Amino acid sequence: MQDQVALSDEATGPDAEPGSAPATKRVKRRNPEQLAADRALYERLQRDKFVGRAMEQLREELWVYGWKVLRAWMKDGTLVEKCGERHIPVPARWHEIETLKQRGDIRDEVAHDAVQGAVAVFTEEFLPAGQWDPDKGATMRTYFTVTCMFAFRDTFKKWASSHRRHLAVTASSVLDGDRVGRTLPPDEAAVYRWTIQRILQDATWEARAICSLIYEQKMTQKEIGNELGMTSRAVEGHMRRLRTRARTLTARGEIEALYGRLASVQAGAR
Repeated sequence: MQDQVALSDEATGPDAEPGSAPATKRVKRRNPEQLAADRALYERLQRDKFVGRAMEQLREELWVYGWKVLRAWMKDGTLVEKCGERHIPVPARWHEIETLKQRGDIRDEVAHDAVQGAVAVFTEEFLPAGQWDPDKGATMRTYFTVTCMFAFRDTFKKWASSHRRHLAVTASSVLDGDRVGRTLPPDEAAVYRWTIQRILQDATWEARAICSLIYEQKMTQKEIGNELGMTSRAVEGHMRRLRTRARTLTARGEIEALYGRLASVQAGAR
């Protein structure tokens, strides 16, 4: 059950995790007119037993509202932080937050699933059960926004799990010693594999997957971005960091520059 806290749009007080003890922090009511309108609507919904035209209209309004809020907060990169402020932890990695900021199609996918779930829970469970209470100070939209945050957390976990599995599978070719350098003579292949592994030793899964697509399929940055759910600029950023690392290791004498192969990798940046 989602506990209620009297929040305004500017408030920073947390909402408790479902099933936890009621939150103790309260924020002064900021919108008595909206609360009065929400109370009147709720009384009408009760009389109609939470079915009918008014209920359908509310679902549509909440859907549009939740969609706009989640997409906006994903786009400016603040949604995960806002969830944390409400004690709704979202296990997002920095690159995943950047992906949500840069990729509108992925924002649409995540927002659609999250809002769809939030509207169903709010209108079919929370309202009929009387969980939203205007006497506690939160408007219906404020309470619904927190419901959307919980739904976003769960939807994000599913998306991130699938995204990370895809990265791991895509990156497997540059981590598989039997496939890397397979067209080279055995002695050169061994050096090449060791060098690649040294460069990628501390690289992110995103960077490894990018290298795999360049090495195996000779994809362009745009094609790689579409495949991995990131922008061309993000792809170039990962490759730039890897090239810097390779040059540093070469300057230290820890690896030998693979000139021919390095040139072919850079060709993928067209």
